[in-house]
Amino acid sequence: MAPSSFCIDVGDADFERAVVAASFETPVVVDFWAPWCAPCRKLGPLLERLAEEHQGTFVLAKVTVDESPENARRYGARSIPMVIGLREGEVVSEFVGAQPEPIVRTFLARVLPTPADRLAREGERLAAGGDAAAAEACFREALALQRGSDRAGLGLARLL
Repeated sequence: MAPSSFCIDVGDADFERAVVAASFETPVVVDFWAPWCAPCRKLGPLLERLAEEHQGTFVLAKVTVDESPENARRYGARSIPMVIGLREGEVVSEFVGAQPEPIVRTFLARVLPTPADRLAREGERLAAGGDAAAAEACFREALALQRGSDRAGLGLARLL
């Protein structure tokens, strides 16, 4: 793997901090893989290229199952490659096997926050900072983009 701020190697010792905790700030895509796995060696470069292409909208965490058995077991990586997407500490999507690029892009679309998600998060930040008018505008715009957005609806309800 080429060094990158968008791709990191993670083991059992730093998984909680580098993956779960980090997913509250930026979505994390976890690639459970092994160097001896041919499909893993095929999928890995595609994931790395997409991480670079997305320039920080998600972090790719590479987890070698032989060296990190605890988290491989925790997330049920019985077959590899197995890829999971975490957002706010929760698995929001996953797939197993070396998938073609269109399937991986569809997976990423489910993992990455929508424009409405980003607006609702900004509204929460503004509300926490005391800017109620700007927060309300963000929540309302988020709801206009994605009717039924739980995060925006709750944020607006709390604010009002």
